[in-house]
Amino acid sequence: MWRIYLRIFILISVVTISLTQVLSYMTNQFYAEQLEQFAVKDADAQIFLVEQYLDNTHGQLWLDRFKTLQKKANDSYDLITLDRTIAMIAPRNRQRLLERKVVVDIQSNAYFRRVDTDNSTFPGSANLVIYVTNKEDHDPLITRIKRFQYTIIFLLLLIPCGIWSYLHWRELQSLSKTANEFGSGLLSSRAKVRKSASVYPLAQCMNLMAERIQRLVDSQRELLHSVSHELRTPIARLEFGLELLKKDAKNNDLNPRFLAMENDLQELNELVSELLSLAKIEQQQALPMHRVNLTETLHMVLNSLEHVMHGKEISHAIHSQDSMVMGDPKLLSRALSNLLRNAAKYAEHKIKISTLQNNTGGLEISIEDDGPGIPDKEREHIFEPFFRLDRSRDRASGGFGLGLAIAKKAVTLHQGKIWVDQSTLGGARFTISLTEA
Repeated sequence: MWRIYLRIFILISVVTISLTQVLSYMTNQFYAEQLEQFAVKDADAQIFLVEQYLDNTHGQLWLDRFKTLQKKANDSYDLITLDRTIAMIAPRNRQRLLERKVVVDIQSNAYFRRVDTDNSTFPGSANLVIYVTNKEDHDPLITRIKRFQYTIIFLLLLIPCGIWSYLHWRELQSLSKTANEFGSGLLSSRAKVRKSASVYPLAQCMNLMAERIQRLVDSQRELLHSVSHELRTPIARLEFGLELLKKDAKNNDLNPRFLAMENDLQELNELVSELLSLAKIEQQQALPMHRVNLTETLHMVLNSLEHVMHGKEISHAIHSQDSMVMGDPKLLSRALSNLLRNAAKYAEHKIKISTLQNNTGGLEISIEDDGPGIPDKEREHIFEPFFRLDRSRDRASGGFGLGLAIAKKAVTLHQGKIWVDQSTLGGARFTISLTEA
């Protein structure tokens, strides 16, 4: 907010001062003669008194009276040379000055008149010019008053600038909050700003875009969920028909083919289950949050995956047995299970599990392996559904590319983060970061 406030205040101040200077310059350029005539007319009375007071005297008396004017008059009186005066006034007024007529300079708010043209007043007087300016421009008190006035003006200018900046900043914060909520998966979030707000058209465009994206995502989820459910029935029929066919078949040479068909059906069934799990997670907007001991959950998942981890050397570096986070135990278990299964699939011999307190007081869980690792350019894509590093691998080792996507969705719903980098064992290291309960 302060950045907007300072910028708008500086902008308005600079524009105001600049416009004042430009308007003053343009006025003096276009209406110079009219303004000079008005100024001469306005100063006629004062000029007449000065002429009557000075022009009828000569010599020392003239100089004494001029000194009296300097002391008593409201304006400032000085004597300057003719050459200096010619350099100060506009070229069109130089002839008037030489003819001993009054010349007004609008820009400096001053006027000039020669003492005489023939040195009759005192020796050298023809080369001198009476220079009269407003004494207020040089008075320290007047200068302080003007500074005080300008200070008050700028201070008063701070108030409307502050109000406008606060309202504008509040509206931008509303848009920013909506964008963050929408980006974190809350697709129903919409920007709410006043119709009179300057960002109202932007908010409307943002809401329209959000509605379109939500419709597309909802349609995709519904299609995925419906197709997955519809596949359940033909799969069950195929399994039932295959069992009947095996019982009626008399040729033992068909057993390998039956086994292959059973494996295909099992794989298809697992795929449908994964799709349903992914669709179910994506449809969740708010989780039933509970206090979960993440260390206990991790041990429970490890015990349930003993058959998967068979033959692997597993090491632990768990810093605390009482690490509490807020979340859904089932979803957290599913995320940890998918990461451990992934590590077991690609590890050569070793798997390392470690926990660490993060900067926010929460917990970080790292699962490492000594497998082939993940190239840098592929790390941002491996959490996408159906993404597989080696598309030429067979179905037995390649999986469906949904396990990591499900893990990321589960962690994101807990307002956590998940990423992958290089492991100290040589393979990949997946890290989950969650906030403390």
